[in-house]
Order: sequence, then structure tokens, then C-alpha cells
Amino acid sequence: MDITVKDPTQEELEAHKKAGEEEKKVNATKESVASTTPLGGIGFYDEPEPEQVQIKIVNKPAVTMLEGQLTSAMMEELNNYVDNVRTESSDYSSNLVGQIKQNDKSQQLTMDMNAPVVKGLINILAESGRKFLSTYSEDLQLKIEGDENFSKAPIDCHSIWTVHSYAGDYNPLHDHDVSYAQKSMSFSIILYCKVPPQIANINQDIGLHSNGGSTDGCTQFVWGTNTAADFLTLRPREDTWIVPKEGKFIIFPCWLKHQVSPFYGEGERRTLSANFRVPFTTTSRSTSHDHWENFEHKNSEVN
Repeated sequence: MDITVKDPTQEELEAHKKAGEEEKKVNATKESVASTTPLGGIGFYDEPEPEQVQIKIVNKPAVTMLEGQLTSAMMEELNNYVDNVRTESSDYSSNLVGQIKQNDKSQQLTMDMNAPVVKGLINILAESGRKFLSTYSEDLQLKIEGDENFSKAPIDCHSIWTVHSYAGDYNPLHDHDVSYAQKSMSFSIILYCKVPPQIANINQDIGLHSNGGSTDGCTQFVWGTNTAADFLTLRPREDTWIVPKEGKFIIFPCWLKHQVSPFYGEGERRTLSANFRVPFTTTSRSTSHDHWENFEHKNSEVN
């Protein structure tokens, strides 16, 4: 039996195309606008009307972090500087909770904020910190001379140090609260300076329950107490793991608890940490937040 196939006309093609576009429009409308019908069911309409039920998803983040990456040239300059001054740098371990002591070379050392390399790094991190603070500007409703994104906020580097870890060294769960001396918006930074290959090349497809070392040398951030079973009751995850990478830095609020797992094998795991403060004062518990002139006053004293 012969079958004759007739090519569609241009009018038929245009009609088919138009029908497809109308179907897509209807489906898109169904996903975005819903309304109750007089019979109590759910009807879908092209445009919402005042008496229709409207819905939208609202996410409220529990924590904000900023992730950045310095260039390889920057990291080479920084690491060379740290190597050159390591023997003359002061021990800082009495101020820290890190259990960095498994190797003769295990150290936690202060950094000279006036050294050009360190000063340049602080400027870069402070500028990134302003970007981090800008994510809070809408909630805090703070501004300086009409500037609402913290680009002029005077940021004080409170402390900065390096951590030189080797096999078996670790950091227990802790925070970096530096606001005890004065009220301040405070944030902290972790910069990964050197990462042994057994950490850098961790197979991230290996699960926590595999006994495969998936968290060796990694940093865990924790901002709640939810358990694995809480996922079933729609409670969000309240921790995350960061795999170190040379040049990567993380900015986070100083109250955020974190810890570092020990690693094993050869090599140095080197990090740089710093605390920054944007101090302020208040005379009442109002929500007007009219205390930026204190920021400017402190900035004029520094300059």
C-alpha cells in the first residue's frame, strides 16, 4: 500500500506554532498565579486580581558567608613573605583554641600589620568585607551620607595570624567573638595559603559515613543544632563543610562556630585568619540605627 505524505502549508505551520505558544503561556501561568474559584477549587488566571489568592516562596537565610579567590601571584608573594618572617614571628597560640602541636613545625604566629604585603592583603580583605556587610544593609537600614551599601564603612582589622598545621593537628569547635570590648559588627576571615594534595584532591563524592576520610583537613561551619532526622520535618541543614583550596578565602560573621578536622600524611596545611570590626554605639534600643556618626568619628581618629 502506498502512503502519500502531504507537506503542511505555511498557514498550517503558523497555526501549529501559535497553538504551542498558547499552551506554554497557559502552563507558565498555572505555575505562577493561583486563585480560589467560587466553588472552592483552585483556578489559574493570566493576571492576579485583588480578590484572588496569591502565593510566593519566601526564603529566610540563617547565615551569610562570602567566598573569594586570590590570584596565584598574590598567594606566591604572601607565602614567600610568611616563609621569610616565620622564624622571627611571635607565638600567638595562647590566644587561640587550635591544637596545633603534633609536629616540631606546628605553629600559630602573629603577623605584622604594618608590613606592606600584610597591609595590602588587609585592604583587599576589608574591601571584600564591605561587600559582605552590604548583604545586611537592607535589614539593618544603615547608611553613611546616603550610601546604603557600606562602601564607606570604617573597618578595623582587630587581629591577624597564620596557622601552620601538620598531620594530627586540629581546631576544635569555636567562634571568633571579638565584640566583647565594644559593640561592633564583626566578621572573620579564613584564607587557605597552602593545602597538601591529600586534602586538595579529596573525592567529594565520598559520603560522611563511608570511612573514606571525606572531611580530613576540611573546615566545618555550624550554625544550629538540627540532626539528620530533622530533614524529614522540613528543617534545613545547619552546617556545611569547606574543602580547602589554595587562595580561597571565606568571610563569615564572627559568632559563627567552626572547626577543622585533622589530616594525615605529609605536607603543611597553612591558613591565615583575621578578625575585623565595624564598631558603633547606641543610646537606646530603638530600631532607627542612627549611629553612623560614631563610625565617622572613629574613622577620623584613625586617620
